[in-house]
Amino acid sequence: MKIAVIGAGVIGVTTALELVSHGHEVVVYEKGSGIAQQASFAASGFMGPGLVNSWTASGLFSRQFKKWLTGESGIHVNGLLQFPGGWVWQWLRACGHPEAGLKLASLQRLAFYSQEVFKGVTEQYGLSYENSPGSLLLCRSEADFQEVELQLSLLKDAGILYKTLSAADTQLLEPALSTETELWGSVCFPHDAVANCRQFTILAKQEAEQLGVVFKTGHEVLPLSISKPGLLNFADKETALFDHVVVCAGIHSKALVQKLGIELPVLAVHGYSLSAALREEMDAPTCGVLDAKHQVAIARSGQRIRVSGMCEIGPARPTAEENTRLLYKVLNDWFAGAAKTQDNVQVWRGTRDVMSDGVPVLGLSGVPGVWLNTGHGNHGWACSSGSARAIADMVSGRDCEIDLKGLGIERF
Repeated sequence: MKIAVIGAGVIGVTTALELVSHGHEVVVYEKGSGIAQQASFAASGFMGPGLVNSWTASGLFSRQFKKWLTGESGIHVNGLLQFPGGWVWQWLRACGHPEAGLKLASLQRLAFYSQEVFKGVTEQYGLSYENSPGSLLLCRSEADFQEVELQLSLLKDAGILYKTLSAADTQLLEPALSTETELWGSVCFPHDAVANCRQFTILAKQEAEQLGVVFKTGHEVLPLSISKPGLLNFADKETALFDHVVVCAGIHSKALVQKLGIELPVLAVHGYSLSAALREEMDAPTCGVLDAKHQVAIARSGQRIRVSGMCEIGPARPTAEENTRLLYKVLNDWFAGAAKTQDNVQVWRGTRDVMSDGVPVLGLSGVPGVWLNTGHGNHGWACSSGSARAIADMVSGRDCEIDLKGLGIERF
């Protein structure tokens, strides 16, 4: 079958690779000038189910509200009018839903499956990219640990390995951690990992091209039409007809499917990352580290240190210092001498598409021939390979290897 994939971030590229491996003729359209230039460009790199979390986790609203009051929250709303009322209402309902825990369980299940698919793809194509094994969730206090207990209980039920460590044991595992910052303990996820998302995406694109996938950058697809959903219209007046269309366009997916009668309750949430050259090997983390209180991640990527986090809604603040102050603070709290932060620091702002119930949309859109693989929020990298395999199986008429209950568009 002839299939169009819209979007060339990690979600779109992995989807194209899976589809072509199923024997389909695949064309990928990207309105930007290259691949992996948006949310996939400088992501934190965390892989695996251990650190995925849902925006609708129990008690999230009350905890974040308290942090807003004390100035400790990594969430910034630049103008209350930036919050769409419909999304907020659906989000609040999702947070209070008696089955809210199932959303987190489905997200963790998808991340676990994705990790297995990712390993298989890496071995199959012999891909080599920057990566480091293991991840640590650092808890400054017992209260930090209590906030993630639901997440941990679901991991335990699923048989996913983790270990709770004391402050002393954490220091032994990650000796570069500063001893001057208060540390209650940590949660270790030995089977999680950190890997370079953009580097992997470029390698996956090269493999897909060798198998016959055509990538067309600088091609802006206009909103799909209900009369001919398989007919793509482009901003330059060109057209192309396909048997199936898979929408992997992140925050732009909403506009692409709106004329089909599909309303995606999605919010644009911006995140930041700092990438700086490694200063000293012995001062750098050996695995991925996430500060539980501030939800800021620190990881080594080759000869660089990357610090990422924050959720910003609305236009960017006027100065880089305001945008990234928390990232620098957390880096200095834990690994003060790890990175050269005085010069040539790459500051990146990426946009994530967050669904009102905190989990992505996978599957048939409700319109024949149009499929959705979008709404992954800040877990696009962790869930990309599994989402791509599931979509390719469905489009090809095969049974999925994973239970996708709760991830379809019908839930809205």
